[in-house]
Amino acid sequence: MTTQLTHPAPAHVPVERLAPSWQHGLLAVLRRGLLDQRRSVLTWGGSLGALSAFMAAIYPSIQSTIESVAKNYPAGLREAFGVQAMNTVEGYVHAEMYSLIVPLAIGYLAIRCVTAATVGAEEAGRLDTILSLPLARAVLVAGSFIVTAALVLTVMTLTGVMTFIAGRAAGTNISAGLVAAGVIGVWPIALFFSGVAAVAAGLLHSSRTVTGVALGALVGMYAIDLAGRLASALEPLRWASAFRYYGAPMRDGIQIVQFVGLSAAGIALAVAGAWLFERRDILH
Repeated sequence: MTTQLTHPAPAHVPVERLAPSWQHGLLAVLRRGLLDQRRSVLTWGGSLGALSAFMAAIYPSIQSTIESVAKNYPAGLREAFGVQAMNTVEGYVHAEMYSLIVPLAIGYLAIRCVTAATVGAEEAGRLDTILSLPLARAVLVAGSFIVTAALVLTVMTLTGVMTFIAGRAAGTNISAGLVAAGVIGVWPIALFFSGVAAVAAGLLHSSRTVTGVALGALVGMYAIDLAGRLASALEPLRWASAFRYYGAPMRDGIQIVQFVGLSAAGIALAVAGAWLFERRDILH
């Protein structure tokens, strides 16, 4: 008689899965964010680029009349919008595009991008799913900030290329260096108001409210800077405006200290926003 020894089946040992590192989580957020924003490059870059290119292209036909028109402007308006420097194509494009339209549009684009990735995802009920990957909230905010910076740089690069090509085709001898300065010079504005949106998202739960607060800061700071340029008595108020440090890069080139300072302020605001977002409740 033989006895067969049977060994009990080994107990199932669950395999412990490690949470992905923050680097992998950040890369995932970047890939998703860039994919979601791919259409914005053509929508925003094509629109701003077409308008800016049009301004550069028509400059030769109006160059002879600019000086006489500029003399009819009040002194405050000439100073505020750089009308007195429209004797070059770069000065004209700055006055028509880069003194108002481009920085406000790019600031709004930056606010919209950060808000959609944070509070917008919360309102849509996607944030709990995203954070269950698991993914730290601070990484999500950091990723949205980096995606916004890359998106703005791409949009402005397309805008600059279209402007330069149109200007050269029209025979204006537009400067590649000043066009590049104009393109890069808007970047700190985007970073700063991305940071403002991140702070608002760390405090509020409504995408409309976050957008309204950040957009109000954008328009309000522009109004403060404009008022300071129009009235000498209000000039000290300009120190509280981000546009005080933006300058006129398309016309005068980039001012390094202001460029670095405004960019650093935007990054600091984004860090504060990430800290606040990490600690608040998710409602949806």
